[in-house]
Amino acid sequence: MDRQQREAEWDVFVSYSRSDADLLRPLARALRHRGLRVFVDDTAVDDFAGITATISHALSRSKALLALYSEEYPRRRACQWELTYAFQAGQREGDPRRRILIINPERTADHVHPLELRDARHWPGVRGDEAANLLAARVSSYVGELTGPLGCTPGPSQATWLPAPMPSGSRWFTGRLAEQWHLHTALHRHRAPLVSQVGHGRAAVVRGMPGIGKSLLAQEYALQFAPSFPGGVYWFDLHATGPDAADLTLDGYFRQVRTVASALGIHTGTESLPALLSHLALALGERNMPFLWVLDGIPDGLSHEQLALLYGPHMLAATLLTTRSRHYGRSAEPLDLGPLPDPDAYDLLTSRRRPTGREEREVAVDMLRDLGGHPVALDLVAERMAHENAARLRRLLHSNSTDALLRWERAAYSGRSAPPSPLLPRIIKTRTPANDVLRMLAVVHPTALGEGPMEQTLSRVDGLRPAEAVHRVTEGTDALIGEGTVRPPSPGDHTWSIHPLVARAVRRHDGDITRQEDLRQALLSILVESWSAPMLEARSTPTTAQESPVRSQPPSPSNDVERAVAFDLQVELALRVGVQPLADGQGSLREALTSLHSVFTTARDGLHRLGPQASASRLPHMVAGLVNDLLRPFLSTWHPALEVHEAGRPVAMSSIEHERRWERAAEMRSALAALREPLTDITTGLGELSGADLLAAVAE
Repeated sequence: MDRQQREAEWDVFVSYSRSDADLLRPLARALRHRGLRVFVDDTAVDDFAGITATISHALSRSKALLALYSEEYPRRRACQWELTYAFQAGQREGDPRRRILIINPERTADHVHPLELRDARHWPGVRGDEAANLLAARVSSYVGELTGPLGCTPGPSQATWLPAPMPSGSRWFTGRLAEQWHLHTALHRHRAPLVSQVGHGRAAVVRGMPGIGKSLLAQEYALQFAPSFPGGVYWFDLHATGPDAADLTLDGYFRQVRTVASALGIHTGTESLPALLSHLALALGERNMPFLWVLDGIPDGLSHEQLALLYGPHMLAATLLTTRSRHYGRSAEPLDLGPLPDPDAYDLLTSRRRPTGREEREVAVDMLRDLGGHPVALDLVAERMAHENAARLRRLLHSNSTDALLRWERAAYSGRSAPPSPLLPRIIKTRTPANDVLRMLAVVHPTALGEGPMEQTLSRVDGLRPAEAVHRVTEGTDALIGEGTVRPPSPGDHTWSIHPLVARAVRRHDGDITRQEDLRQALLSILVESWSAPMLEARSTPTTAQESPVRSQPPSPSNDVERAVAFDLQVELALRVGVQPLADGQGSLREALTSLHSVFTTARDGLHRLGPQASASRLPHMVAGLVNDLLRPFLSTWHPALEVHEAGRPVAMSSIEHERRWERAAEMRSALAALREPLTDITTGLGELSGADLLAAVAE
């Protein structure tokens, strides 16, 4: 037995949510009965507690991680950390799935992250001793082929973090699991290009409004995934505001890059930034280790040439940017960070003190709506809820005199010239286009507002010609997109909205109340007129349909997007085994499942491309029938069933030969054949929408 084998103290490290302990017990008994050395942490660890040294040591000395991946699993921070470490250990060996075994007790695998693990070894939920014994036998066979442990004891102390000291992370960080894996896949897409057909790898940009958690997400990712970057983490704080923000950003970046060069022993004179980056590229390239290059807080307005200087100086670099601006994203894969989902937001809001009765729980739920899933605001209110009455705190939140969020606003701008609220990167005093757009959006919040009513409001208040009003609205929305203040519309949509806390800040901190009131009165009058005019017209001339003078959203000008989406989905289906027959004794059932599973991604991406105009198309109904009525039932039945069979494959037998010996192979082929007719019908319908008959082309 070699040194690596001696260091493996545990065969299996069991990772699970404490809420699933009952599901785990029969399996743990069966594993130990097989003679496996099993580590199960039975201590009740708080969701926000740190990872103990015992867990770290046990994980690093285990051969494999067995994850009981229920819907609750990804919401537990300790589970996320354990899974991430095992994933990276396998990734270093060439296969990120090699060291992870997954039990999925749910009906689908949609909750499993990252995407690579959705096609990994899954077993259905273990119910009863017989199923537990069967699974234990297969786990024993699998780990018996593994040599050595996952790796040395993980910990942030191993990573190099320059130029600033390494942060410890936030104890109260919650959720964002899918977003972290999104970043990891985006930054490593060049290593596994078949995972997705979008993006180029090595660069990603996190975009979002102030306080939504961009920097914290990047920090958490850098800490959690540090083993993937043995060359270190290089973190540059580039937050700058004002008309000279671009120049200030490059000046601050130059100073921090010089600090990094000095720490690495690169002594240079007062040379230019490009020359200094060239020296760094040589030094980091000689180390031949991947590293993470983080640009935190990039302001709007940088030119393409300026932005290029910020990217990692070597091909070994994975570049991660954070910014409020949605103008960046062409040269880096974008991740638009939104509010926390309600379950995660509730966990954060009640993290310091759980509600003790129904009334407190109801107030907490109401507070979620007030704060709109905003992490920083939730965190601040959670601190106050630990020692204040929740109902009183909610009244303060809506009070016009006392601002319950003032503490965050002061802390966010300590020692700096502060705008009235960190949620507003601008001081609202003047009558600029951006300020006026914000004022109008605050009036109708939480409803979205179209460009038409805003243009008519400015025309009425300021006496502008239509072309001038259009220009002002366009200029204002573009500036607010750059600041991350507005939620831009989906493709084909022309309506805009803002976060509830932004609306709250506008109402509280507008320095020109007269202007706000003029716009409010004019906007409400125009909206009322647009609603009442069609009703009056219908009463006087019921047989004549006349268009309202104001619309919040114009009709879609073209069906090009719909045709493109239908064509892409048609390509996927026309070439898949669901439509093309799989003859008896030919092909691979595993490849067939993988082939059909990829249709999910194409369908989901297509609906996102359609945006709100999907409501006027029959394409979404076709996609829903395809995914929910055909593919999902088939895959949820046969994916776990085939995986259970695959887990028992002898080492000396090929996967194809083992698959053909499966007692349910004929049954699955029959079910696959039954999909052919309905999938062909959908493919034909997609051809009618796209204008291309791919089935006929494939037949020829």
